[in-house]
Amino acid sequence: MATLMLTIALAHFPAEEYTVIEKAAIRNQCFGEDFIILLAIRKAENGGPGKEFGVMNPKAHNLDTQAGWAAATIVKNRKRWKCTNRKDSFIEFLGKRYAPVGANNDPKGLNRHWVKNVTRWVQMLSA
Repeated sequence: MATLMLTIALAHFPAEEYTVIEKAAIRNQCFGEDFIILLAIRKAENGGPGKEFGVMNPKAHNLDTQAGWAAATIVKNRKRWKCTNRKDSFIEFLGKRYAPVGANNDPKGLNRHWVKNVTRWVQMLSA
């Protein structure tokens, strides 16, 4: 199963990019379903250089730091989500923090699509 998921994920990413993302995930202990979510965020955000994961901090200026910060955000919020009553799915919970609807840095309101887009990519990468 893990090999099939890896093959599917690799089909959606250039090898060099996948390697950088994978190293950032390992560094942040972002494994299993969380790693798939990390890949899904990359595809959903689809940012250019220095914005690959939609991290807006200027210190996250390249793919490695973007992936690392995104992975750390996933791992930290997974722990927070487990301490809640879990009415929302984890992706819904994460979306409220990662891409909040109505955020000042989202003048076009695109964050309203984040949960749906990340969920779709998770499904595609897990197929």
